[in-house]
Amino acid sequence: MSQQSESVLNGVLIDMARSFLQYVAEASPWVSTQHHSVEEQVNTIAARQRQDVADVVTLLTAREHFIDFGSFPTEYTDLQFIALEALFDSLHKSQLTVCDSIASALSELSKSDDEEAVQLLTAIKTRQTEAAAALKSVQEELTAAAAD
Repeated sequence: MSQQSESVLNGVLIDMARSFLQYVAEASPWVSTQHHSVEEQVNTIAARQRQDVADVVTLLTAREHFIDFGSFPTEYTDLQFIALEALFDSLHKSQLTVCDSIASALSELSKSDDEEAVQLLTAIKTRQTEAAAALKSVQEELTAAAAD
């Protein structure tokens, strides 16, 4: 396929691989022992996102395209040693940015004849939209538990 398609795919890969969700999963934010399941749920959502990254890597590797994984934005480093509960608004905002990036890439790729990339990103868009909803649900669960 075209170099442009691969560049678009790699851009989505970077947005997911270096999302705030991935940073939070690696940083292991603090949660109380009674809310440990919330941390597990966030880590599960992050693992699903990493699988989407792996799917893009697989396609780019098959096309023998150089893969750039990018780096985490430096503003994330200010968010070390913070309770998970305090990070949810940023997590949700970041996840919506990932979804917007995928939608933009899909729009661009739909103009090309790269049906394989369009199919992959369509599936990823669905999963990442579900991830945004799941993060919101986990946040609501944590807020409700804290109110009790």
